[in-house]
Amino acid sequence: MNSKTKNILILITLLLILLLILVKNVEVKENIIFGTELWLTKVFPSLFPMFILSDLLSSYHLPELLANYFGKFFHKIFHTSPYGVFTLFMSLIAGTPSSAYILKRLVNEKKITEQEASHLLQFTFFSNPLFLLTMLSLIFKNNLKYVLWIIFIHYISNMIIGLLLKPKNNTSWEKIEVPKTRENFGNILSFSISKALDTLLLILGTICFYLIISTIFSCENTTLNLLLKGFLELTQGLNEIIKTNFSNFQKGLIALSFISFGGLSIHTQINCIISDTLISYKSFLKGRLLHVLISIILFILLYSTRIAFIS
Repeated sequence: MNSKTKNILILITLLLILLLILVKNVEVKENIIFGTELWLTKVFPSLFPMFILSDLLSSYHLPELLANYFGKFFHKIFHTSPYGVFTLFMSLIAGTPSSAYILKRLVNEKKITEQEASHLLQFTFFSNPLFLLTMLSLIFKNNLKYVLWIIFIHYISNMIIGLLLKPKNNTSWEKIEVPKTRENFGNILSFSISKALDTLLLILGTICFYLIISTIFSCENTTLNLLLKGFLELTQGLNEIIKTNFSNFQKGLIALSFISFGGLSIHTQINCIISDTLISYKSFLKGRLLHVLISIILFILLYSTRIAFIS
């Protein structure tokens, strides 16, 4: 497909979207309000402090300290940079897209290479634990056994990806010298706040955009509508599962697929964060597809044994 044809197709698609927005303007407005409330009440409170803390901790050299104490073990298992310990630690606490945010900073500071960052991005993809607890509790009507096992599967699948996709050549590991912080705390804090707000506004925009797309292309078929919304935007997809009468097994499969893939909204956020680096989005996408596959296999195996779940 040549450039001219591609541009024409994009133009036609955009005009179609514009037309559908005008036709469904009430639903679009409601979903933009929903997306903004979602960002304000769930995304911003959970990510804003974590973005700032990750910057402050980086500035005061926690990555080097963690790398020196735990990096050798991490390096031996995953064949990657000891700085991966810090990325993994912060991602577990903050959730996505914090790993992309952290890895970009480590690359810009020349602490890791783009290749290492691409590999780390594949298996440090975690949804915020508080967000998962809240949404899964609603989906499974406070059946804590299901909630905890699904979170466990989501986490352990990432570790399996790290093992499966680790580089064949394990480079040597050396202790890292911890430098002194010379910059003023106030300057570090103000820069961190500015950068965090820019990233969070980007996240707000992508959430609202994909909510608009899911609204204008919604259909009458409940299952197709559910899959479309989950594929585009994670929170809306999980919210739709709550409304269904599916069995817990079906809900678990769908929820794990949505959580492991993340939704195009999160993919766009991460792609935008790393866009001015050589960190590979294709590597991230490969990790997510593998994440979905591994999560589903583990869920089916655990469910079939009747050990982890109650039918």
